[in-house]
Amino acid sequence: MDFSPILLDTVVIVGKNEENARRDKRTLAAFRPRRLELFASGEKALAFLVANRVDVVLLDSQLEDMDGLQFLRLTRRDMRLKDVPVVMVTASSQRDKVLDAIAVGCAGYILRPYSEETFAKHVLRACQVERVTEIERQQIEDAREMVAMGNFDDAIEAFEEIISEQNMAQKYYDMGCRCLVRQKYGQAIIAFKKAIKINDLFAEAYKGLADAYKGKGEIEPFKRYMQKAAEVHAQFNRMEETKELFIEILKYDANTPNPFNSLGVKLRKSGDLAGALHAYGQALALTPEDENIHFNMSKAYYFMGDTDRAKASVEKALHLNAGFDEGRKLYRKLFGREYPRQAEAPAAGDAISRAAHSMRDL
Repeated sequence: MDFSPILLDTVVIVGKNEENARRDKRTLAAFRPRRLELFASGEKALAFLVANRVDVVLLDSQLEDMDGLQFLRLTRRDMRLKDVPVVMVTASSQRDKVLDAIAVGCAGYILRPYSEETFAKHVLRACQVERVTEIERQQIEDAREMVAMGNFDDAIEAFEEIISEQNMAQKYYDMGCRCLVRQKYGQAIIAFKKAIKINDLFAEAYKGLADAYKGKGEIEPFKRYMQKAAEVHAQFNRMEETKELFIEILKYDANTPNPFNSLGVKLRKSGDLAGALHAYGQALALTPEDENIHFNMSKAYYFMGDTDRAKASVEKALHLNAGFDEGRKLYRKLFGREYPRQAEAPAAGDAISRAAHSMRDL
């Protein structure tokens, strides 16, 4: 296979298994990297990454001084290395191991033994996802130059163009979660990586807008856009925390009827009502006829003080299951009266299963 159009300047292989490293090195020869470095020590590999520009890291599961997941976690926590794509290349096919690597932030997961086609596909994806915002990043650099030259109005227009699609990060994040539910791990990794890249981009754009308005001497919009930049960074942290929580649910609650619903419950109990409502919305996309989700949405709206939406949601829950006892209690609390039994009660067996389902989710 010819990968000469793919430009990989420097590649790093990290792992203590010499045979695996040799195999990876032979396979990488098709990419014709200018420089290829091998490390058995994670500490030495990290020192090299900090001091050198690297296109991609291939990481085995065991190193001399740490395991692969520990190494991956260290690279993601170092702001200097957060954009370096790290692809796990391992014989560990356990679902929990894959989910752990995704939670920490791997850029790909290749199982040994692999074919050249599989190897190439994952390496290419890992490198390409780091370039998804190349055009926008160049726009940001151009706009920054405008600020430096005093062309504040042109810079503001350029920054505003970048942030016009500011909800894209959330869309990719949601896509990643849906891919995890369907066990499409490769697609989930790409979606999460895109969400991170776009989120970082918007934070930079808002900071640029703030600088442009400061240059014009307009302090109020300067403060407003600095606050926006801070909010975007906070959103990223919330996404990362929620992703890890979502993955824990998938790992340890295999029988959960809808992981988005379970996520919403946990977020609501932690006090993140807005995050809970977003998770419930995703849950309804998977199972729109689940009365438990509508009930949980009603509770979240109630705690937010939005009584009208709380009433509408609990009515939807009881429309789907008029015999839903917890729903009827909440309806009585919200409306001050009993819910009329307009629908025929479910069969006994069905009612028992629904009750168990509800108690697990509530």
